[in-house]
Amino acid sequence: MNKKGLDEMQLQKRNSIGNQSFVMLLYLLLLDAGLYGFGFRWISYPANVMIILSLCAGIYVIRLIAANAFAGPSVKIQKPVLNVVLIILLVILISASILVIMNNAGFTSSEQIGDMSAPVLFITAAVAILISATTFVIKAKQDKDEE
Repeated sequence: MNKKGLDEMQLQKRNSIGNQSFVMLLYLLLLDAGLYGFGFRWISYPANVMIILSLCAGIYVIRLIAANAFAGPSVKIQKPVLNVVLIILLVILISASILVIMNNAGFTSSEQIGDMSAPVLFITAAVAILISATTFVIKAKQDKDEE
């Protein structure tokens, strides 16, 4: 992803979307805190903040992609297959190390971590593939539009 290759309009659009997403995150967190103060608890504490943060981040990325302000055009020809394979291997390595650290730290029993290991590896690899594929499609579309 070539973020330096964004033109002025894309930079302005990205900054505008970022500011709007931050304000939306702020208002949703304040609304959640206000409802919590009135005794309304829709989800327990750490999960509610993570859901709101994930929702705002997802909306931010979707709006960037829709506005064509996510990735700049490629400066040079790259090998996307090699990048995808390297990203997948890196994500698998990170998720395996997280599982080992969780197992050694004793946060939960070893049986629970053993049961969680397959879904964690699958989900992290799937997310990495999705991010790589989305970036590849955006780059291909932008390169095609430039030609």
